This record gives sequence, structure tokens and C-alpha cells, in this order.
Amino acid sequence: MTLKEQQQQAERRSYELRVSDIPLQRNPLNGRFLKGHTPANKGKKWSEYLSKRKQKRCAKGWENLKRHRGKHGPGRPKKPVIAVNENGKWLYLSSCKEAGRLLSVRSENILRCCNQNLIGTKDRKGNINCDHKYMGLRFYFESDSKWIDKTNQK
Repeated sequence: MTLKEQQQQAERRSYELRVSDIPLQRNPLNGRFLKGHTPANKGKKWSEYLSKRKQKRCAKGWENLKRHRGKHGPGRPKKPVIAVNENGKWLYLSSCKEAGRLLSVRSENILRCCNQNLIGTKDRKGNINCDHKYMGLRFYFESDSKWIDKTNQK
């Protein structure tokens, strides 16, 4: 090989991109970090990698999360439910989910019944119906005063 050929080969090598030399840190399909990956900020204090302004902004975001999250973590807060049977007897339940577990039915249907009794639905004639039942029981939110009337009737 001549000197000129060696120089041309060296130039080609310098322009090559070798993907195999760069270790993958993330899954190319979903973007998640691979097992064994250690983050760049692990074991470091905020002051080492965040400016004062960014620290304040992060803290402000956490305050908003705490304020809007409520006692029960993410999602909707629990709403107490009252189940009233045809005799006027009632049962207090701490949430629709608990009512569903107790009656072995879907909690979504109990929630729908509570909402329909709260708002009311119109029938074909235009009359508002606030007397929906599910599994032979009427479900109301505790904050709704309509269930008190149903227990006093009987």
C-alpha cells in the first residue's frame, strides 16, 4: 500500500459512524430505559445539576400536585353513596367501589345510577325521572338530599 492509499483509508475511517460503539440506554420501541441503566443525576443533590430557578419551578409543580391530588392519591376522590331499598331502609357506603364489591356488581353501574338520580333523565314525554334503580336498590350520593325523602316516605 502506498502512502496516499493509507491516507485515504484513514480519512474514510474518520468519517464512519459506528453505531455498535455507542451503547443503547433506551429501548428504541417504547423509549424506556433498559435494565442496569444508571441515571446521570443519581446520588446528586439538586444544587449540583439544577439552577435555583429550576428548583423553584419543580417545587411549585409538586405543590400543585399535592393540592389537586387529594387524600386518596391520583384519580377521583371517593364519594360516599347511600343505597335505599323499597321499604325505605338505607345503607351507607364509603364509595361506589365498595358498594360494587359488597353487592358483587360493577361499580360503574352504581355510579351511573347515582348520577342519573342526581341530575335526572328525560323520558319520551319530556318528564324528568330521578327514580332510577339498579339491582332493586336506588343509589344516591350522600351529598344529594333526595335520598332523605325516599327514606321518610315509607
